[in-house]
Amino acid sequence: MNKKTTKQMDKWLNLLSKKLSGLKTSDRKDIIENYKDLWSEELSEGKTVNEILLSLRPINEIAKELYEEFGVIKNTKSDVTKIKIVNSKSEVTSSWIKNFNNFCLKFFGFIYSITAILLSLVLFLTFVAIIVAIPVALVLAFVNYEFLVVLPLAIGVMGIGIIVAIFFFFLSSSSYSTVKAIFNKWFSKTSVATKNKRRIWSRLMLVMIIIGGSMAGIGAVTSIVGNNSIYGSVLSGNYLNKTESETFNLNATIGKVLENKESEFSKDSKVYLDFDWGLSPWTTFEAKQDSELNQNQISIQKHFNFKESLGSEFKISEKPESSYWVKNNVNDNGSLYLKFHISAPWNAKFLSITPIKYEISYNFKINNTPVENIIVRF
Repeated sequence: MNKKTTKQMDKWLNLLSKKLSGLKTSDRKDIIENYKDLWSEELSEGKTVNEILLSLRPINEIAKELYEEFGVIKNTKSDVTKIKIVNSKSEVTSSWIKNFNNFCLKFFGFIYSITAILLSLVLFLTFVAIIVAIPVALVLAFVNYEFLVVLPLAIGVMGIGIIVAIFFFFLSSSSYSTVKAIFNKWFSKTSVATKNKRRIWSRLMLVMIIIGGSMAGIGAVTSIVGNNSIYGSVLSGNYLNKTESETFNLNATIGKVLENKESEFSKDSKVYLDFDWGLSPWTTFEAKQDSELNQNQISIQKHFNFKESLGSEFKISEKPESSYWVKNNVNDNGSLYLKFHISAPWNAKFLSITPIKYEISYNFKINNTPVENIIVRF
């Protein structure tokens, strides 16, 4: 037996020994000795290494049979459990553990898939809602405001809408692709044509984002800069339109509410001017004392950026039947509540993108007592 033959035999025996690492050391040594004797016998008969290897079964089959013979694994329905060798060590996994692992993978995969589907649906519906809502909002804006006043804002909103819509579209698409990859492995393989299509879509979306960002920037700047812009006028306090002042004489209402109770009113009593809106647009107000008004009078002037005709439809009316006086005990200075109602057009209520400002002037003197504590509430 030459060195080359011996080396080939030892190599085969070492490989078999590694495959049988799951057996007891003594059993493994006996098996290796038996196969070594077999090799020696075959070589002594003049057979070549190749002839011996052809006469022997593959090492994996020998290992499976020996593991079964020694009771390390069992043969079920003529199927031998596979043995996985990692770093020359045999790892035998029980079937119930494998089944449990498979169940967990499928269960959590199913839960994740359902979550991804719902998330994808929500994101897609958000995308659709944005696409639908922006045109509706812009139409109402052009109805409520002068064309040139709202045009810069409309450009900015369309730009922001494009960016937000693309963002939600990509989130929805990514979530949907994840679900497809879970249920169908082949969806994760992308052909050259698919990659090219995605590349074209990505470039198109990038161009749209650049256009949307430019529109948003231009719209934001032109909507804020200058006293004649839609928001620049709000920031400066110089609204684009205003109405004539409306004056309300409240002597009759106060006299009725405080009938036989005038003596209860003192300089520390409070007067509340409550304006009831219902569904109100965006509102601000400024209240001040005006000694030029008659006793127990208030004057209200509206400032707004709506169309002048629309702003004039904001109607203020007194509600004397809802006004009342409250004095809970001797230590209470008492409070007089004077109620007003403001009605507004439905389209102004539905979309008010700039505030309507009420400039309220008042002059109260009740029971010959100047009123100092005036509280205006909307």
